[in-house]
Amino acid sequence: MKNAAILVTALILTIFITACADSENSGSEDQAPPIPEVEVLLEQQPYPVNEPVDIRAEVTQGEEPVTDASYVKFEIWNTEEGQDNSVTKEAEHTEDGIYELSYTFEQDGSYQVIAHTQVDDLHTMPQKEVQVGQGQEGQAMDMESSKFMVHLMTEETFAAGSESMLTAHINHMEEPFTEGKVKYLITPEAGGEETEVTAEEKQPGEYQGSYTFEEAGNYTVTVVYEQEEKDLQGEKQQTIKVIE
Repeated sequence: MKNAAILVTALILTIFITACADSENSGSEDQAPPIPEVEVLLEQQPYPVNEPVDIRAEVTQGEEPVTDASYVKFEIWNTEEGQDNSVTKEAEHTEDGIYELSYTFEQDGSYQVIAHTQVDDLHTMPQKEVQVGQGQEGQAMDMESSKFMVHLMTEETFAAGSESMLTAHINHMEEPFTEGKVKYLITPEAGGEETEVTAEEKQPGEYQGSYTFEEAGNYTVTVVYEQEEKDLQGEKQQTIKVIE
């Protein structure tokens, strides 16, 4: 009887220890990965005009360099001309989490540079101001541009008749715009009624809404965002192409 009692006790302890280990492993597996950190690395300013320069970004996650980001894309525009006239170019990984783009500024002035960075399902988009040439150094940045940055993801293919996911990343004062009310207003350029789609915040500053485009063609998508309690609001319009 004594031996049987010892065996039962040992069995119970084994089951208990195994259950605890499984619980700890499950907890670590469910833990969300850290948000990637991106630093835009700028050389001594002002940059020259009409000469290629290197624009770089360092991407880390949990203090480790990210060498396989889904992409790092620099969006660049002249502050005075506004973001509607921006250009976006993809950078290449060189070493140790450094992503680099060779770019030529064609005129003097103040420029905005956003590093749109995607690591797995996580997106971040830090912004820096750049001075180019000698003529307009110290030019004040457009106040509205400094408040909100809106990036509607268009990397995926939008196909008619299939459910599409619309995703927008919104920053306010270079921080994720959280707990906002966001909707998409969708209008076919060929003519037709406007459709409203409510978006949900999936991650800080990331808002998603699903929609099925009935026909191929170009559509105007307006991202409308607001926070009533803080009296914050705005919108950004973009054209997307839907294929058959």
